[in-house]
Amino acid sequence: MPDISKTIRSITLADATVSGLVGTRMYSDALPQQATLPAIRYLIIDTLPTECLVHIAAIARARMQVDCYANTRAASVELADAVRLALEKKHEGDNSGQFIHEISLQDGERHAVDRPLSGTDQRWYITILEFYVFYTTTTS
Repeated sequence: MPDISKTIRSITLADATVSGLVGTRMYSDALPQQATLPAIRYLIIDTLPTECLVHIAAIARARMQVDCYANTRAASVELADAVRLALEKKHEGDNSGQFIHEISLQDGERHAVDRPLSGTDQRWYITILEFYVFYTTTTS
């Protein structure tokens, strides 16, 4: 079974608007030092199997965080909007062997600012999104 985080990366970067903004700068867990912006960081916060009375169903839910980094607040919001649209319009279907049932935004976007880069006044602006991803998984 494919890794759900890799599937989400693939879906996100397949969108022309997102890839036009970041190219392939979408990283799992952490941005590299001295990363070129804009860029995306994503991580799976948790996963939860769907349980029935008698067994575990073949559908799981992953809670995923996507952080959109840019040099300005406006650019980080623009990137987050592109990511949200790319994921929300990808409803049901097979993605490189991983069947996605639904992707939905949880809550609203949040904003953060990283401390200045060493020796500069330049800050990184971050727009944070959380999604629930419902996907088919194995049960045995």
